[in-house]
Amino acid sequence: MKWGIFLVMISLGAIQTEVHGDKWDWKFFLTNAECDFFYSPGTVFRSDAGIVRVWWKEVFKTKDVLKSRGFTRREYEKVAYQINVTEINCSQKEYLRKFFMLCSNEGDSVFCDIHRHHLEEWSPVRKEQPIGVLYLELCR
Repeated sequence: MKWGIFLVMISLGAIQTEVHGDKWDWKFFLTNAECDFFYSPGTVFRSDAGIVRVWWKEVFKTKDVLKSRGFTRREYEKVAYQINVTEINCSQKEYLRKFFMLCSNEGDSVFCDIHRHHLEEWSPVRKEQPIGVLYLELCR
């Protein structure tokens, strides 16, 4: 458990120092009316149990995206993108979001707010959702 927390802390430090993911290798995989979606191939980890862990990003096209998701407080007005850390069970066709971060740009700095609520539940992968496209990309 302590080792997992240590790895998460190192990863979060890396995100805070790399402005808007410019240093990351983000690969585009989908666009829709609300967002452009990318994942980082360098973060893809495959376990022996057939679980794929990946970091993926949703770049918001409008400020209304977060409002439609229930984030209505004023501090969310500056949020430009969301980074998700998700596990996909390829054989069961399920996914589990470990945590997500809402990130905003303030000049040369990036500020990310970590969220863990309503997480840790496996959900079915649906092909009409972004996670469905990511499933097809990573679970071939």
